[in-house]
Amino acid sequence: MRDRLIPAVFLVMLTAGLLLFLIMPKSGKSEAEGRELAKPPKFTLANAASGNLTKEIDDYIKDHFPFRESFITVGDGLGSAFKYKSDDSVEVIANAVTEDMGVGENLQGADGAAPEAEPEETLPEAAHIDVAEEADYNSHGIIISGIRAMEIFGYYPEMLTNYASTVNAIKACLPDVNVYSIVAPTSGEFYSPVKFHTDMHSQKDAITQLYSELSPDVTPVDAYTYVASVADQYVYFRTDHHWTARGAYEGYYAFCKASEQEAAPLESFETAVVADDFVGSLYRYAKRQVLKDYPDYVEVFYQPMVESSEAYYSADMTGQYEASVISDPSGTTNKYLAFLGGDHPLMHIVTTNKNGRRLVVLKDSFGNALVPFMTNNYEEIFVIDPRSASLSLSEFCAAHQINDLLVENYAFAISNSAILNGLKAMAY
Repeated sequence: MRDRLIPAVFLVMLTAGLLLFLIMPKSGKSEAEGRELAKPPKFTLANAASGNLTKEIDDYIKDHFPFRESFITVGDGLGSAFKYKSDDSVEVIANAVTEDMGVGENLQGADGAAPEAEPEETLPEAAHIDVAEEADYNSHGIIISGIRAMEIFGYYPEMLTNYASTVNAIKACLPDVNVYSIVAPTSGEFYSPVKFHTDMHSQKDAITQLYSELSPDVTPVDAYTYVASVADQYVYFRTDHHWTARGAYEGYYAFCKASEQEAAPLESFETAVVADDFVGSLYRYAKRQVLKDYPDYVEVFYQPMVESSEAYYSADMTGQYEASVISDPSGTTNKYLAFLGGDHPLMHIVTTNKNGRRLVVLKDSFGNALVPFMTNNYEEIFVIDPRSASLSLSEFCAAHQINDLLVENYAFAISNSAILNGLKAMAY
């Protein structure tokens, strides 16, 4: 009897769940997560052949199962039960999901005499930041210090070797393309208690070691030094894991130094604050009222060189949809979508800068705020998200006459399996 009862109960529950899924109204936005939910999948031959249709169906089902928002709210409450305070000013939230938050979020540059050697540039010194005292340690948590939330970083040598070998493989398949690697540090490196950004938690040490394992044919980009020099300014959001546009500019400046190009001065751009009520990914996980009481603002720098921009579902550039370099985020709670409109499988940007230079950027969501500045140096830019695009880099770069390729990821993404697998698949 029991052998029949359990399958029967399971079948009833499965049938009830399916009926609820079919009849319950579908929301377009998750207030608990602060993001747009997946839209109904659209069948096209190209979509089905590329495999994107299966992914869209899976995403739609996951985003719209019955009572999803209630389950998330209950889960947040249970997660809060596992937090502990280290002192009055620093709090560590356990069980936080911090691996590359923001995945898949989007809105739909004589006289014949031997020249004298130029003196080496003196690198800027790191800004002085007063940080809180040491706190209790939890490698999977979020630190809250004052009005700022931060991820806790940790690394091991094998992780760095794996990522470096992946970048090296990309260069090996592109012998005629200049390949650059940039690993962006996060706010925890500069504002967390000392215990959380030293020894095996030091992003500076991790990035240095990773760069040392890159092929001599790959050019490392030292974004760390330039971000550190202005870390006393608004270069990171307090409630979100991303850097601000000002932080991203330092990454752009470092890239221009590494690629021997001239960076457009920051003060040359028209700027605007497009949102002053942004509470981001770290707030969504930590749920601390102090973060909501002190929201971030989102500043953008308009790029006059942009001529056109479109996004595509596939590498053959079919399934086109609208995407802007700088977008209006007023219709979403995730104001970071102001940059590129979020993550797209493939985005193509054409500029008025007719210099014949073409760039591919393989990036995570940190790259969204970085790419707009690069429109000042290139005629065309192809922005590719390795988590959702499938292509052969050697074929793509040959077809589009690519000069330079930048692999960009932030410190936590270098161990993200979806990113690593995507990058490896493109190289082999």
